[in-house]
Amino acid sequence: MLEFCGVNFKNPMVIASSPLTSEVKWLIEAEKHGAAAASTKLAFIRQPFYGKLRMHTYKNNASIICYDRRKDMEESLRLMEEGKKKTNLVLFANITNDGRDLDGWSLLAKKHEEAGADFIEANMVCPNVGLSTKNIKGEEALSNTEQGGAVTGQDPERIEAIVKTLKESVDIPVVVKLTPNVADIGVTAKAAERGGADAVCLAGAQTSLPLVDIYNNGRPKYHLLNGVSHGSLGGPSTKLMCFSHVANIAKKTNIPVIGGGGLETAEDCIMMMMWGARLVTVCTAAMWYGWEVIEKQVRGMEEYLEKMGYKSYDEFIGMSLQYLRSSSELEALEGWPTVDMEKCIGCGKCAKPGHCDAIEMVDKRPKVYPERCLGCGICIAQCPTGALTMHVEQ
Repeated sequence: MLEFCGVNFKNPMVIASSPLTSEVKWLIEAEKHGAAAASTKLAFIRQPFYGKLRMHTYKNNASIICYDRRKDMEESLRLMEEGKKKTNLVLFANITNDGRDLDGWSLLAKKHEEAGADFIEANMVCPNVGLSTKNIKGEEALSNTEQGGAVTGQDPERIEAIVKTLKESVDIPVVVKLTPNVADIGVTAKAAERGGADAVCLAGAQTSLPLVDIYNNGRPKYHLLNGVSHGSLGGPSTKLMCFSHVANIAKKTNIPVIGGGGLETAEDCIMMMMWGARLVTVCTAAMWYGWEVIEKQVRGMEEYLEKMGYKSYDEFIGMSLQYLRSSSELEALEGWPTVDMEKCIGCGKCAKPGHCDAIEMVDKRPKVYPERCLGCGICIAQCPTGALTMHVEQ
């Protein structure tokens, strides 16, 4: 159990707004497999175009969605009402207004609060509406109906104004889901905080393009789509970037953070929390591998608490931030790899790095030359059996 913006959550797991939260049957599955909360599929007053889910999957690396079906307001309200009746999930209403006015944001928020939403999640992250046009044709090509999602999330003044409107419109907490497609996400997070946001959320969505078929005129590797647009990145490739974004926000604001992006295991979730996230959010892993992933992550986090003797998640949230410092404040420690010959299989991978000759293979066994070691640690990462560890000179 942990508290977030005055609301109790049975665990930190939130299912991100996505195809996983587009129907009540999926909300039921989310709860069945241990999630504490879910953010319903993105809602507009009336969506600017009616897409269908089309997705690029780069196995074990990334996913991109550049075209999808969202919800009109009335559809979203029915989903919220039914979700509250049929589950005990904490539900976030993921909303965006694609016009320039503030009234649309207010209307969407009020209606979803009336429908039973526990949180408003202001979507300032989606790159599929507006940002794709901006990236291809320039800002001057944006229409009056392409102002939501990530286009809004790149404008600190507009973020602040929208959040103030939302806070004046509803009594439930307001969370701002921010785009990473900015120079400094700490700046936009501070804008949300100035507007009165109760929390912010960060989860992937870097603008991306897919692999292409180099033997078929460079055709993008999407199924059942006549072209391609800049899409929203998910999957493991986003994880390290999202650690950085979450830590940036955690250091620069005084509001809690929901962190996601490529979280596939309980360890991933715990690391995200150690970088400053109070809740974690998952999407691509469950889309790729099924709802059992959520169950494993939740169970793994609970087992971690017991193993480490922690009484609550609060004890390790933000734990890694103590090590964060500017590059000029870092000091290199001296050391070199050591080999456990009982674990070594003589594969030679540790001797492969093209920039270093600290290890040579002698009679199919690695020989380490400490004085040559550059300290990069690549040899340790490449070892398939864990035979290498880094010795630190005292």
